[in-house]
Amino acid sequence: MAEVCGERGYAESSVAEVSRRAGVSTASFYRQFKDKSECMLASFEELFGRLLAAIERACAAESGEEKIQAGARTAAALLADDPPTARLLSIEIAALGPVGVRAQQEAIERLAALLRGPERPATLDAAWITASAMNALLAMRLAEGNNQLSFENLLLDFMKVLDVNRRS
Repeated sequence: MAEVCGERGYAESSVAEVSRRAGVSTASFYRQFKDKSECMLASFEELFGRLLAAIERACAAESGEEKIQAGARTAAALLADDPPTARLLSIEIAALGPVGVRAQQEAIERLAALLRGPERPATLDAAWITASAMNALLAMRLAEGNNQLSFENLLLDFMKVLDVNRRS
């Protein structure tokens, strides 16, 4: 799904093309998913879950500001290495309308919770703002660069967000 959406966008992707890329028949696709939107949501959850697990591993040995920087570095590296996944997570999920936006906001909250740590309650705090800004910057970079991402530029963007939040 990520590769097809990365090339065509969600609206222009088809079940036939997603099935072909996955090496399965459309009948197999429909045994697994009700429709294209259900496949998109499942893809979003799977890909975001992988990203979050990698960030969690990177943050495990750190605390405070180092924890957040480790998470930002890991996110920048993984997303820069996989522009189709980055595009699905930051841009294409919104094509599902309210259900996609809700899924993205829940993912942002999960990332914010990881950044803030279990000792702090969930609020619209610096961690949430950081996660939201990282998502927005990722989408902006993808839109500007025709699906090309530079690790250095993405990391610089993420570190600027961290710096602004640290000073506020």
